[in-house]
Amino acid sequence: MDRLLWRDAQQMLGRHAGADHEGNCVWCGWRWPCAPRRLAERADAASRRPWREAWTLRHDLNSIRAMPGFGDNVDRHERSRNRGAYYD
Repeated sequence: MDRLLWRDAQQMLGRHAGADHEGNCVWCGWRWPCAPRRLAERADAASRRPWREAWTLRHDLNSIRAMPGFGDNVDRHERSRNRGAYYD
């Protein structure tokens, strides 16, 4: 088992845990299931497979964090929570 990949997948699964009342991810605001959630599900499964699959998914997981708009950080989360205030 790739414990590092599993831990990272669990962290991302916990953040991108569900949809809000509009059908968007509660963490990033993208349509549910969002790309980070789907990737985290793949990473969780790959963490129990041969090292080549885990290695590839670890690279994909790190790559998505660097993409604008798909980052798994607090600033993005706060923007999505406050987004409704600008449109009301």
